[in-house]
Amino acid sequence: MECMAFAELFPTQIDSMKIDRCSPEALALLDYEKELQLKNRAVAALLNDPAVRDITAAPVCPSPRPRFYRTTDKRRVSWRSGKLFFHMGRIPGRDPVADSQLEPREHLELYKTLHTLLSQPRNRRAAQELNYCIIRGSYEETALIFNVKTLSGEIVRSLRFVAEAAAKAVPSVRNVFIYVDETASDYYLEAERPTGKLTFKKLFGPECLALKISGRKILYPPTVFSQINESILPLFAGELSALMEPKPADTLIDLYCGYGLWSLLLAEHVGGVWGAEMSREAILAARDNAGFLFPAKRMHFESASISADFLRENLPAPRHENEIILIDPPRHGCFPGVLETLIARRPRKIFHLFCGADEVVPALKLYQANGCKIETLRPFDFFPGTLNIEMLAVVKPPALSSAK
Repeated sequence: MECMAFAELFPTQIDSMKIDRCSPEALALLDYEKELQLKNRAVAALLNDPAVRDITAAPVCPSPRPRFYRTTDKRRVSWRSGKLFFHMGRIPGRDPVADSQLEPREHLELYKTLHTLLSQPRNRRAAQELNYCIIRGSYEETALIFNVKTLSGEIVRSLRFVAEAAAKAVPSVRNVFIYVDETASDYYLEAERPTGKLTFKKLFGPECLALKISGRKILYPPTVFSQINESILPLFAGELSALMEPKPADTLIDLYCGYGLWSLLLAEHVGGVWGAEMSREAILAARDNAGFLFPAKRMHFESASISADFLRENLPAPRHENEIILIDPPRHGCFPGVLETLIARRPRKIFHLFCGADEVVPALKLYQANGCKIETLRPFDFFPGTLNIEMLAVVKPPALSSAK
């Protein structure tokens, strides 16, 4: 079977349902049980490859919130016939403010409030310079980010007025920022970070966003990645811990660790943590969180591009049966040689979380080619209403005695 995009593996019945496979909310209007059936069938089709047919996936783990779950949203800002539009695609629709089945209703309320304020003549100049209005945060607290093409004193004063008025109308708004993106790119912040100083201005509120999960409060900057489905995080963390069976003598190696979310949720069960992530901002947050939550715990976080050479030169000495590895790479997967380098350490287990299903089969083939056993493959519906899921593979490397 040729490698296909996961979205193309959904049953042909969705075509008769007039579902747009290109829509970011392709399945949002379906009954959730029907959506889960379609996703389970798509996963089965994904694994219908001669090289991995001995691997079967567990049923998709459903999201506690199948709709209205997203904690990060964006609206592109544009003008048409002299009218302001907040839309999700490249072209505005009929409604001035696009609605969503996946975002909390409070987000729609905030977008409508912002639209009303930015449509006022006094704020038109600022509205014309907006690329996006972005909402981030949690189900309890909201941060607002104005992504603008240019910045001036006039624009700052106007956006401050809009932000303060919006916060009065929607009390969940805790902090507001301005991010300058002169490229007007499609990324929610910017496609590529500028080489110079980052132009990110706080209008009011705390410097960081907060996530409260499993009895812990974890802080992170508004510019770093965070999971968008808050509702599934405690469930996933519990499943991950149960599968890991962490021990006090274990070292957890957490790669692509972000601001340390999974490490911080697992740290109390292991002897130490070693994490790495490319984003320096995320690593600084991971260190701060670890120092506050686990001041006596051995926890090390390092900022670096994760390559095979970096791992060979910087990882601590292998601990084999007392080492567990968690990797949560971006959608495009790992650099060449990374997985082979991790397998060669002969840890007790490797836990590979795929944020896009398209990388699953190639990675499973590589693991098997290197003598590993795929003990568990569990899909988690991190993205209800869409044609995507996340998948966790539990990988058992060959025993140390069988290493060549």
